[in-house]
Amino acid sequence: MMLMVLSTGCAEQGAPPVERPSSETAAPLGSYTFRLDSERSDPGEFQLSEADGSVRVLTGPAGIAFRSADQILSGDMRIEATFAQFGAPVGYREAYGIFIGGRDLESADQEYTYLLVRPTVDYLIKRRIGEVLETFVDWTAHEAVRGVEVEGDEPENTLTVEVVQGETQFSVNGTVVHTMPAAEARPYGVAGLRANHRLDIRVTAWVLENLSTDS
Repeated sequence: MMLMVLSTGCAEQGAPPVERPSSETAAPLGSYTFRLDSERSDPGEFQLSEADGSVRVLTGPAGIAFRSADQILSGDMRIEATFAQFGAPVGYREAYGIFIGGRDLESADQEYTYLLVRPTVDYLIKRRIGEVLETFVDWTAHEAVRGVEVEGDEPENTLTVEVVQGETQFSVNGTVVHTMPAAEARPYGVAGLRANHRLDIRVTAWVLENLSTDS
């Protein structure tokens, strides 16, 4: 298991300043925890900084970043984040997005469901259970996804997951791209960010909202 607590600092152009962890064990360095997909990856190559309500993530290796307090355990809800991507060439196929339903994220039995997009204007929905990946929607092109059409494009994509009356809706830029029963999506738990290899993304407008009217 590769698990780290990320430090936060002031984001600037280029690589943000980060306090690099010195080992492969969890350390109290800040508000975000990250977990890399591979134990062989260098944790110093997954960088995150936070400033002015945004989060900047630069990878290296693929992984997830989350705060344990960012969770909803029942009822109707909405999770949303807006991503801007920098430095991706035309045809770049590495992806980023949000995850929901995070459970046991610090153990070998980790679980979460995730919605990703990539600059080739397609999206993916999967669930991880330990080392097993279950595909709900394989890579599918959709006009709602904004990508890199010409060199220098910096696309922005808003990803949303809503649970309403037992149905889970996955949306990109306000367009529903997939719907499935909440019992299948398993959306309740920790919500956070996922970034694949060699990405430079900024995350803004993070929303974690319980829509249930029950007190």
